[in-house]
Amino acid sequence: MRRASWLQRTPTEAEIAEKLGIDVDRWRQMMLDLRTAGLVSASTRANENDDLPAPDFPSDPDTQPDAMCAKEQLRSVLETAMKSLPERYKKVVVLYYTNEMTMKEIGGVLGINESRVSQIHKSALEKMNVALQGAGIHSSFAF
Repeated sequence: MRRASWLQRTPTEAEIAEKLGIDVDRWRQMMLDLRTAGLVSASTRANENDDLPAPDFPSDPDTQPDAMCAKEQLRSVLETAMKSLPERYKKVVVLYYTNEMTMKEIGGVLGINESRVSQIHKSALEKMNVALQGAGIHSSFAF
């Protein structure tokens, strides 16, 4: 790890996390995620092929550090938007998007009809959209 010139020493995990605006556990998880991203030296190749260009090592876009960071930022912003929802609305969103349940299945769990689930879902997305726009997010392309 590089030394921070203003500290005159290597920063602690807590100092790094604080500077990034995250908690220490999240910092540690990010470091683990980056270690498992599958980084490979593109300059490594057999001596008999020295005249060939360095190989390209394409990887899954989801394992690229910038994609991982954007996904985490999106998750954080969505969590904040979810906090603005009433409990029942949150439940519909979680069951639909996380548990991948149908509107009919959600209705069975909540004891309401499919039409009402659809209304709650639509209203929840509208409320989340307002919260996201209030946070300056106007498109998923912001990530």
